[in-house]
Amino acid sequence: MIVSFILLTTVIGIVGFGVALSVRGKRDFAKQNEVVPGKKSPAPASWAGAHSPEAKLHRRLGDAVRAANGNPELMELGLAIQTKQIEAEALAIDERLVAAAGLPTSHRAGAVAEFIPQVAALEDAVAALIKSTTVNDSKRLLEQAVSDADIKLQALAEARAEIEAVDRSANGTLPEAVPETIPEPSPEPSPDVEQGKATG
Repeated sequence: MIVSFILLTTVIGIVGFGVALSVRGKRDFAKQNEVVPGKKSPAPASWAGAHSPEAKLHRRLGDAVRAANGNPELMELGLAIQTKQIEAEALAIDERLVAAAGLPTSHRAGAVAEFIPQVAALEDAVAALIKSTTVNDSKRLLEQAVSDADIKLQALAEARAEIEAVDRSANGTLPEAVPETIPEPSPEPSPDVEQGKATG
């Protein structure tokens, strides 16, 4: 009876340990698949270890964000805004990449390939920011490195806005109405001018 109880307890312990390991493993795997820590990615879990082009691009986005977030000097130099921009662009690229990967096979490769320069531009922006932390003894070099990163991030944001505008047009969504400009009233004629008219 005692032996059976010990065996049962051992089996329950082993099963419980296995379940705990499995749950922790799934949680770690899900975290590894996130592009921005703490924000769930729409990418399938298999992309965390897959070798498809879209999965590799997805992981490169996550690596770029982690490189920026893992550099505390960026915060010390007051570059938190740029770091947030990197996160926002990475999430936007990832979302569109997942959508492209869901296209039919005949269109998928070309659609996914279009994201290669965008991912590379994001990586370049991160590299420019990290470079700025190594040259912060020179204000001029620091400003140049940050400017380079800002230009790359601005170009990414503008490219994304253009793509979204094309998508809206293709889906029949009208662009936002441009407010009609009201002409400014012409200036009141001065009393001298009025007087000149009267005497003329």
